[in-house]
Amino acid sequence: MSRITFGGLASGLDTNNLINQLVELERQPIVRKEKRITELERIRDTWRDINMRLRNLRDTVLGLKERDNLLSMRAGSTEPSRVAATAGYNANPATYELQVNQLATHHTVAMLTDIQTRLGRNANEAMNLNGTFRLKDLAAGDGTYKEITVQSTDSLTALQHKINNAGAGVTASIIAGHLVMKSNMTGAANGMAMAYVSGQDVLQTLGIYNTGTSSYYNQTVAPQDAHFSINGISAVRAGNVVDDLVADVTFRFMDATSGPVYVQVAADTERAITALGSFVEQYNSVNQFIREKLEKRDPDSKDTSRGLLQGDTTLMKIERSLRTLINSPVSDYRYQDEEGNWQQKKYYSLATLGVMTMDKDGYLQFNENKLAAALQDDPEGVFSVLQFELLDEHGVGTGRFSGVAVELDNYLKRLLLTEQDSQGRPLRPISVQQEAAVQRRIDELRRRIQVREERLLRYEERLVRQFTSLERYISTMQSQSQEMENMIRQFTGFGSNNSR
Repeated sequence: MSRITFGGLASGLDTNNLINQLVELERQPIVRKEKRITELERIRDTWRDINMRLRNLRDTVLGLKERDNLLSMRAGSTEPSRVAATAGYNANPATYELQVNQLATHHTVAMLTDIQTRLGRNANEAMNLNGTFRLKDLAAGDGTYKEITVQSTDSLTALQHKINNAGAGVTASIIAGHLVMKSNMTGAANGMAMAYVSGQDVLQTLGIYNTGTSSYYNQTVAPQDAHFSINGISAVRAGNVVDDLVADVTFRFMDATSGPVYVQVAADTERAITALGSFVEQYNSVNQFIREKLEKRDPDSKDTSRGLLQGDTTLMKIERSLRTLINSPVSDYRYQDEEGNWQQKKYYSLATLGVMTMDKDGYLQFNENKLAAALQDDPEGVFSVLQFELLDEHGVGTGRFSGVAVELDNYLKRLLLTEQDSQGRPLRPISVQQEAAVQRRIDELRRRIQVREERLLRYEERLVRQFTSLERYISTMQSQSQEMENMIRQFTGFGSNNSR
């Protein structure tokens, strides 16, 4: 609250300025606390930034635990518009020669003429037909049929909906006034079958199915299987997607071929390189940020963010722990052979996969060619560096895992995620605890500032009262002095008159 005073009217002193100077002198502890709050807020925000960077690092670590990212296989085709393929990580590197003689098709039949020509009505007008027919239930695949009853008020559109709602594995549509019926599945065994049941022969009246000859008036696509050969072996399948001939490889036929098409299955090293490269890039970003915060502060530097956490033991421990986990070999890097001799695995650390510490500052460099060569040599050995299952003394899996990626993830979870102690009580993450501790210090300083501000306000009010009293006292003294001067002047004049 602002104050209005008229200081110095009696004394001639600038009492307002004196009060302000005294108050500002007493305010210096508050100014120091406010500066400290500003610094602590930068420290708190730095920890938030560290947490964000560690979360991003963990995302890349989780990618290293995915087999598909490290052991993925790719399948390339010489004619991808006709034959395409995909491969899972269990596929074996190989080249396959395929020739597609014919594709599997969806059985399709249609009205011989449009509804206007056939019945003199449009698709939404009542057809004035009463009858029942049946459709083979292709969805069930057990040889049963679905019956469809047409009423006199039904239009061709209504019949379309009844066929689709029957759930027989047949889709009906209306194209240019023609009712078109199509099997939902490909293959000769999935051809449609239909027959007259009772009432008017709806199918024959519409020009779809000839009951007398048991044939279709307008079969636009006959049902057929896919006929093809792979490496000279002939095969027939009901569909154009074939996944049961080569382990973990799926072929997709889009068109018949005029000659052989070659499909090559090989390790997808690019995906693994991307996954490991993303990890290296994010780790170097985290390492650089941490080192900048821990470095010795330069008092002459304008960059106040550098050295902000100099000497912070928690951050120093995080830096050391991350570096140790990255550079350490896996726990089972040595093993005993059949003769009982100890042997060392060929791939046992990130360094053996091409990820090595570049300098004393802990930055990583990545040799992509070394990882690609390792994947070609022993893909499972590469993945076991990142994740493998721990075995018991009998060589049986325990359901627990280790590896560089696993241990890194476990450590980052302790830094970032809430865990429970032995009694089930939640334990806040380490880095979050640091952020919260700084925030508590900020809150305490703000509380102290508030107390000091209230005390300072009372101090200022006391000064105003004191100087106001002083001014009144001086004013009174000046008034009394003036009166005495007047009295003396009067007395002096009285004596002069008597002498005359």
